[in-house]
Amino acid sequence: MPDLPTQKVKEMMEQGLTNEEITRSLEGQGYNLDQISTAMNQSQIGAPAGMQESTMQDIPIPEQAPVQEVAPEQYAAPDMSQYQQQLPQQQTSYEDIQAIVEEILEEKWKEFIKDVGDVGLWKSKISDDLEATKQELVRTQKRLEDLQVAVLGKVKDYSKTMQDIGTDMKALEKVFGNILEPLTKNIKELNKVTENIKKHKK
Repeated sequence: MPDLPTQKVKEMMEQGLTNEEITRSLEGQGYNLDQISTAMNQSQIGAPAGMQESTMQDIPIPEQAPVQEVAPEQYAAPDMSQYQQQLPQQQTSYEDIQAIVEEILEEKWKEFIKDVGDVGLWKSKISDDLEATKQELVRTQKRLEDLQVAVLGKVKDYSKTMQDIGTDMKALEKVFGNILEPLTKNIKELNKVTENIKKHKK
């Protein structure tokens, strides 16, 4: 990075160039706005105190014309523009500072756009991504609701099946009871007959 162009700024100020002209000239030489602004401030701080007085002494004083009696309305204020043009610009005006700040902001904005890209496209992409995520969440919620309904249906079917099995078991138990009761009675009678036969054999 080149050094601050403080000396160049001083020379241009002595030549009567405006801050905008100095800024454009130094930008063409490869200096950035921060360096130019700092150099201008240093040049103004480091300017000799008697610089303005010496410049005023060098301004030629116009010869005095012979005094003539004129009407009061013919008097006019002296034209100070020629003196103002010959004075070096010792102070940065508000408009110049504002122009430099705007150029710095514009430069930073261009760097931001270069790094990030078009902000409008970036916002549009983010909006599309959010909408896609929202739609996916809606679809996922619908799938979960359908799965919940299916599981509840299976549980209901399983409960009904178990109830049917319980009913069938009770009916089967009743049938077995009807079968086993006569069978048990017959077995008891058969045991009695067997015991009687054994007694007769003795």
